[in-house]
Amino acid sequence: MNESSNRDQTSGRPADQGAAAADETASLPAEPLVPEDDEPAAAAELPEEVAVLQKELSLLEEQLRDMRDRYVRAMADLDNAHKLARRQVSEARLQAVSAVLLDVLAIIDNFERALEAITPQTGTTDEAKAVYEGIVLIYRQLLDMLRRRSVRPIEAVVGKPFDPALHEAVVQVPAEKGQADGTVAIEIQKGYLYGDQVLRPSKVGVVVRQTDEAE
Repeated sequence: MNESSNRDQTSGRPADQGAAAADETASLPAEPLVPEDDEPAAAAELPEEVAVLQKELSLLEEQLRDMRDRYVRAMADLDNAHKLARRQVSEARLQAVSAVLLDVLAIIDNFERALEAITPQTGTTDEAKAVYEGIVLIYRQLLDMLRRRSVRPIEAVVGKPFDPALHEAVVQVPAEKGQADGTVAIEIQKGYLYGDQVLRPSKVGVVVRQTDEAE
């Protein structure tokens, strides 16, 4: 009887251990079953996705270049608009100032004619001399005002070559001995500069050789 009980105890231990191992195996999560045929399909889809992303990236880069070009053109147009506005304002200011200065020059022309007409002669009364000196004083004040505003006469015209940028030919003068063809023979009206701009060209007579003299 002892032998049978010992056999039962000896044979029962492995049976218990086997049951426990079976229980542990059953409790483990089941591994997902991936069909072997899906792995090549997933690998084939990767290049297609990369190609799509590359295409989208190229499209975005093209849009970025287009936006950059539009920005550059817009900034250039804005700069040109600013330059045009400044030039128009400057031209309008110059025209307004020139109109006023030309009116002043017309007054100065009248003063110069008056001074030539009433130059004191011998025996002139003191009252006439006082009037003349008063006119000279006003004339000089006008010239000083013009100088302060960068207005100056075009000097030394007679004897110089005719310059269409500074002179306006109003009459032709036959050449005399020693006069070169195309030079200024006489100044009819004085010209003036406003800064570097010609405010009023000098009206002049230009030396022209006669046809027989030229031959």
